[in-house]
Amino acid sequence: MCLGEKNKREARFNMERTKKKRGKKMIVLLSIIGILVIAVTVVLLYYNKAYPEVLDIANTMDKVDKDYYFHGDSDVGFIIFSGAKADERGYAYMAKLLNEAGHTVVIPEVLFHMSSFGTNHGLEIMEANPEIKKWFLIGHSIGGMPISQIAEKKPANLQGLAFVASIMSMDLSQLDISAIHIMAENDNFFSEEQRANEHLEYLPENATITMIKGASHQGFAAVGGRDGGATISWQEQQEQTVRLILDFFDAQINEDSGGGR
Repeated sequence: MCLGEKNKREARFNMERTKKKRGKKMIVLLSIIGILVIAVTVVLLYYNKAYPEVLDIANTMDKVDKDYYFHGDSDVGFIIFSGAKADERGYAYMAKLLNEAGHTVVIPEVLFHMSSFGTNHGLEIMEANPEIKKWFLIGHSIGGMPISQIAEKKPANLQGLAFVASIMSMDLSQLDISAIHIMAENDNFFSEEQRANEHLEYLPENATITMIKGASHQGFAAVGGRDGGATISWQEQQEQTVRLILDFFDAQINEDSGGGR
C-alpha cells in the first residue's frame, strides 16, 4: 500500500469518527432539550387541584369566557385573584359566601394558574361590568401582585383591597384606599418575621392587619398541597375570612353610590 492511499484511508477514518462524535453530541443535546421542554411544560401546566366539594360549588357558577361568576343584586363586585398554581375553583366557597351577601363575585382564570399575569385581565373585568359601581379586590398569596398593580393604576370605582396571606408588589402607602391584610397563624409559606415585616410598609396608611388563629396558608383556598398545620378546617378559615372582609368594608359597601367615597 502506497503512502498516499494510507493517508487517504486515515483521513476517511478520522472524518467518519468526527461525524460519529458530532452525531452523539447532537443526540445528547437533543435529549437535554427534550428533557428541558418536558420539565418546563410540566411546571407550566401543573397546578394544585380544588377539592371535590368546592368543585361542586364552582360548577354552579356562570362561565363568562373563561372566568367564573356569581352574579349578585347589589352594585358591589369582588374579584378574587388566586394563589400561585392554585385551581381558581378552590375559591368558589368564598365566592359563594360573598354572593350570599348580595354581591357579584368574579374569579378570573389566569394564564398557567399564575395570577401575577392577571393585572390587565382584572381591569378588563371591571370595565366589562359597568353595572358594578364599587369594586373590591381580594388577592391570596401571589394574588397580592395584581391587586397592588390595579390599585396603583387607581381605577375610579375601586373601593378596597384585601390582601390574604399575600404580598404587596407596589408601594401603596400614599394611596387613599381602604385595605385589610389577613394573615394565617400557621403559615408555612411566610415566616413570622416575613409576616411582621416584609412588604407591610407598602400597605395604604390606614390599612388594618389581622390574623386568623389556627389558619394555614393553603386554607384560604380549597386546594391540595402543603397545609401548614392548620387546626381549623378550610371551610371555617374561609368563613372567617369573608366575615372579616365584609365587616371591614361595610361602610363602603353600604354607602350610597351617588355619594362617592
